[in-house]
Amino acid sequence: MKISTRGRYGLYFMLTLANEYGIKKRSVKSVATEHDISDLYLEQIVASLKKAGLVKSTRGAYGGYELNQPPEEMYVGEIFKAVEENIVAVESDEKDGKAERFLWRRIRDAVSDVLDHTTLKDMIDYDEDEIDDYMFYI
Repeated sequence: MKISTRGRYGLYFMLTLANEYGIKKRSVKSVATEHDISDLYLEQIVASLKKAGLVKSTRGAYGGYELNQPPEEMYVGEIFKAVEENIVAVESDEKDGKAERFLWRRIRDAVSDVLDHTTLKDMIDYDEDEIDDYMFYI
């Protein structure tokens, strides 16, 4: 599975807003500068997030973007669905038999399960040492 830059940048933007939820709003330009990405490209991605109802914006001196829901209610799968055209872990081929299709379906379902059950809060609260220990054994 490959996540495009749209998905990655959308996630960066949403994680930035999640880290500052209830504290301050952020402009697209400030987040783009912080992550060293094009503000024009990020603006297009944020438009998709806004259209999906994941973020809201306020104009004015104290304006900017903020999450439409608390980070613990915002799932990563929603973000990718809003900005990615297609999220496919493995595409089936007409040459695939029942066993291969069974495996591809299980992989797809596992990826969907992770995306649909991981919140932004989960991501900002993770224990880095715990993750590093887990990755050591894979």
